[in-house]
Amino acid sequence: MTAAAVAPARQTFGETFRLLVFGRGLPAAFFGWLAYLQLQSLIGDIRILPRPVTPFAVVDGPLPAFLYLLFCAIPVVIYVGRPPPQKRDGRLAPRTLALVATVFVLIIGALPPGPALYTPPPWIRGLSTLLSILAFTTIISALLYLRRSLSLIPEARRLVVGGPYRMVRHPLYAAEILATLAFAMASGTVLVVAIQLPFIAMQLVRSRYEERLLSEVFPQYAAYASATPRIVPFL
Repeated sequence: MTAAAVAPARQTFGETFRLLVFGRGLPAAFFGWLAYLQLQSLIGDIRILPRPVTPFAVVDGPLPAFLYLLFCAIPVVIYVGRPPPQKRDGRLAPRTLALVATVFVLIIGALPPGPALYTPPPWIRGLSTLLSILAFTTIISALLYLRRSLSLIPEARRLVVGGPYRMVRHPLYAAEILATLAFAMASGTVLVVAIQLPFIAMQLVRSRYEERLLSEVFPQYAAYASATPRIVPFL
């Protein structure tokens, strides 16, 4: 993990206001609201645990819900103290794409059921749970390494190459794809399955926007990118 020693330019009042409201306040409030909703869901999962409690019941219920709660809660802390970026991509396309893809990850479980493409057997549901746990564990690890460099839209604050970023250049995007694929496996509905390819395409395009910005700000990014896969480890 490395950081560029570039001092940020002095901010105007408008830039400071935008950082406080749109760069910190609103994102923190949004993720805080999601964390509250997920906390209620986690409490419900704990209440319906069978007695006596078994490890399988915890893995199949409260554990994924707890990891998703961390996925929502950690960004609250990050956004509250996030510094201004050295540079951002302020174009409409990257901003819109980032917002749509992020909202999709957060609300996929709330999509209407619709017609079923197939009925997942128990082993598929079990595999889906394990993949979900792997995905959200990776997301939490990436968030802890990113810390105050987290951003939804392409922004450059600090070059992070440690932890899960040693495996792929975009572990958050890779884990989010894995999480939605796991949900699609367990859901089996036409709508959830059909939107997987568009979502993967959005994540790939987001990664390209981000990489272009990072290459402009951090000269060492090219060497890191040439030695590290984009999304899929070892490829």
